[in-house]
Amino acid sequence: MMDMRDFVVNQRNGVKGLVDYLTLTTLPSPYIQPLQERLTSDKILSSSSLIPVIDVSDWTNTEVAREICDAAAKLGLFQIVNHGIAPEELKAVIAAARGFFELSAEERRRYWRGSSVSETAWLTTSFNPVKECVLEWRDFLKFEYLPQQHDFATTWPRVCKEQVIDHFKMIKPIAKKILNILMNNLNLTIDESNENILMGTMRMNFNYYPECPEPSLAVGTGRHSDINTLTLLLQEDDILSSLYARATEDGDKWIHVPPIPGALVVNIGDVLQILSNDRYRSVEHCVVVNKLCSRVSIPVFCGPVHDSVIEPLPKVLKKNEMARYRKIVYSEYLKGFFGRLHDGKKTIESLKL
Repeated sequence: MMDMRDFVVNQRNGVKGLVDYLTLTTLPSPYIQPLQERLTSDKILSSSSLIPVIDVSDWTNTEVAREICDAAAKLGLFQIVNHGIAPEELKAVIAAARGFFELSAEERRRYWRGSSVSETAWLTTSFNPVKECVLEWRDFLKFEYLPQQHDFATTWPRVCKEQVIDHFKMIKPIAKKILNILMNNLNLTIDESNENILMGTMRMNFNYYPECPEPSLAVGTGRHSDINTLTLLLQEDDILSSLYARATEDGDKWIHVPPIPGALVVNIGDVLQILSNDRYRSVEHCVVVNKLCSRVSIPVFCGPVHDSVIEPLPKVLKKNEMARYRKIVYSEYLKGFFGRLHDGKKTIESLKL
């Protein structure tokens, strides 16, 4: 009898290797989620019109700024269109991600976390496969963008290297414009004193969710909030019912975030919630999987450098306003997040005063 967890994790095949190797008609037991972690239909709100779609063709428009700040404060998530990245460029990076996961298992394995041929790109499965009792139905390849080091991408997979670098370059100014708007709303500007906290690091995932024999029993990515400042996510067109955001801080109701051709999904991360002392809200989200097709998504994460001290910004705290979070070095925050399972917003909640 095949040990599926060993095959997927220890033998570094990932869930992609599993579905390529076996013809699955039922969901393997290591992937069957407990009932409370499944996104059942009774938890889903019928309307996705609650997700703002913001036309950012004119970044100087005060109405655009108002819409972005309003969405960041209320839901913590919105979509932007007319952001300047051409549709064919977005399609190229999606194709590059699919190109990587279509490589042979042997070639993909060269990038497995812990033994990757690259120091700035590595592949793994699920979220924390060593600690998880139940695995997530996902593999992902992570890239770290270090343009100050001229050779940071030389060992990246040739099938996608060029497209990944291009996507990083195109996303960075968009992220900075959004962060500028959010900071201006707090009477702050991005400068040398805070740029390393807001976007000192940039990382990208190629998330790959294979077709799943029993999607209602599985989860692609478990419920969590991002631990950075800002995430800009590219969804693959036409694959519906995949990404869901928690509708309110209280209660277990979720909203579908539909893929819109040419759009980027923007979500607020924990660090921005802390820096703003809760004026902006990080959003809990999760991903479900599909029986009929695989799916790719590509988030770019902007966040602090590791030695940044994260706490409510002094200029945000108005007269006699108390800080709602204790200070923490970002590397410690990362350690806390990656040391546990996907469990909603428990990492940020652990810092509340």
